[in-house]
Amino acid sequence: MKIQDRVVVITGGSHGFGKALAEAFKNENAQVIISSHEIEHLESAAKELSVDHFLADVTSFEDIKNLSNYAIKKYGKIDYWINNAGIQIAPSLVEQADIHKLHRLFDINFFGYFYGCQVALAQMKSQGNGVIININSTAGLDGKPGISAYASSKFAIKGLTESIRKEIQDTDIKIYGIFPGGMQTDIYKEKYPDDLKDYMEVGTVVEKVIANLKSESPEIDLIIKRPTK
Repeated sequence: MKIQDRVVVITGGSHGFGKALAEAFKNENAQVIISSHEIEHLESAAKELSVDHFLADVTSFEDIKNLSNYAIKKYGKIDYWINNAGIQIAPSLVEQADIHKLHRLFDINFFGYFYGCQVALAQMKSQGNGVIININSTAGLDGKPGISAYASSKFAIKGLTESIRKEIQDTDIKIYGIFPGGMQTDIYKEKYPDDLKDYMEVGTVVEKVIANLKSESPEIDLIIKRPTK
């Protein structure tokens, strides 16, 4: 697929994997708009990468709609919408999970994606084409002890992606799922894994995502597992 000159919206684009994605799309000469709810980090990242930015909290449908409207008004279209904003909470047994943190996690990890898909699809159906990319996790493929909350949110995104894929199968709109294994990002800031140094570097994963998108037949569900020793 073509990336050059495409309009790309990335949620959670001010740091970590989202910021690295933004840089990669920028290097492919795409027009990139990053969003985040943290204004200082957002402005800093936008300046560093020389990309556009828009303040938005993914837990607010109104904010996400405003993000979409901003891109459409300024650039006339949205070619790629990348749902990336996400959080992790400290691992725990199911019965010990903090309910308030659980709801916050789903507000960001699932509802943020759902809202993004809603506004992106509305525009893409209007313009007749487009690509939605849902950044998932290998945790959305296989449940693991201690991360029931996070895994559940990622399984939910998988179901959302697959359902939309069937809804748009007769259109020129595509939706892709990206399933990376553990990466060296601050998503684990509540409790960093002891073996974080063995996790994948963000740049390595981003390269695989871009290469897949540029291929003649991209994998609709790209699984990027951590290398085993």
